[in-house]
Amino acid sequence: MQRRCRSVQRFFSVRTAACGLTLGLVVAVLASQRSAISDDAVNPPVSAEAAAYFESKVRPVLIDNCIGCHGADAQLGGLRLDSRAALLKGGDSGPALVPGDPDKSLLIQVIHHLGKIKMPQGGKLKDPEITALADWVRGGALWPAVKGEVIPDSGAKEYALTPAQQKFWSLQPVKMPALPTVKNTAWAKSPLDRFVLAKLEAKGLKPAPPATKRSLIRRVTFDLIGLPPTPDEVNAFVNDKSPQAFAKVVDRLLSSPRYGERWARHWLDVARYADTKGYVFNEDRSYPHAYTYRDWVIDSLNKDLPYDQFVQMQIAADRLPLPKNGDKKQLAALGFLRVGRRFLNNSHDIIDDRIDVTMRGFQGFTVACARCHDHKFDPIPTKDYYSLYGIFA
Repeated sequence: MQRRCRSVQRFFSVRTAACGLTLGLVVAVLASQRSAISDDAVNPPVSAEAAAYFESKVRPVLIDNCIGCHGADAQLGGLRLDSRAALLKGGDSGPALVPGDPDKSLLIQVIHHLGKIKMPQGGKLKDPEITALADWVRGGALWPAVKGEVIPDSGAKEYALTPAQQKFWSLQPVKMPALPTVKNTAWAKSPLDRFVLAKLEAKGLKPAPPATKRSLIRRVTFDLIGLPPTPDEVNAFVNDKSPQAFAKVVDRLLSSPRYGERWARHWLDVARYADTKGYVFNEDRSYPHAYTYRDWVIDSLNKDLPYDQFVQMQIAADRLPLPKNGDKKQLAALGFLRVGRRFLNNSHDIIDDRIDVTMRGFQGFTVACARCHDHKFDPIPTKDYYSLYGIFA
């Protein structure tokens, strides 16, 4: 039984236009104000004692917990935390510092987890670290000058793919690799064997001797249907002396309904399949018809459904024409989007979950991070995320 698997192009094409604002007058006003502000107002003189406190208690906390997302390489929320000037300027939520008043400083509020914004993302700071930052702000948030330090503008930048992002593995077209050269050409029975053998020979190793027929049928039966072979199946294979004996076993297993049941579970894990909705408070936790999606996945594998149709139906079965006989079973494929958590019926989180499972499942990268900021690693800006959000909404 031949397994068909065709590559699928990216199914969302996101195009957004940039907006521009004329800021000449504002820039002129700010420039005139800046000329009247002394450097000491931004970076006041720092005593040796204050400098030692900053270097031992404050800078290590910022470097270990903050600078990765709010430094030279990334400015999530338009915020940098690697200079006093950047802290005073702040980001999208306003200035991060009110020197002398930790209670009014956004930096101290977020590390205390007092409002909607809770930082750092990896978990709350230790109490001594929070105390050190609060005391530092209370003392005027003094920041020792570093010779030659240049703080670039922390404003928003136009998103641009890095060379590494352009080469992201899941976005590359499928290519037929050149077959490696091997010494023992008689051992390789298929192109795949040559790749295995090339690695063995590179390590100075030789292939293991052929397995016995009893071992072979147990291996392939467990692999393809997840169950052991019956005694009759073992005996039939052992006594079959024809050159096609093993191929007949493989064909029989691929034709078994157990094949789809065995391998569907792997896709159902990707699709975060569950029979329940998670925490829902005061409604029924069960998805009473979730099994219809599970059965559709099993049936698709057993019927050898082409991969492009497998993808399309799970995202848009309700937009595709029904078979001529009017059978609506393909609509069960939409369980891919429907069987996730309900998040107390918070529509934004439900849509976020559906975007996440679609892009991780079919595109091989994460998108959920771009709900709050341009993705630091995967090639997705926030504009793309909300273009997807609009489609799902």
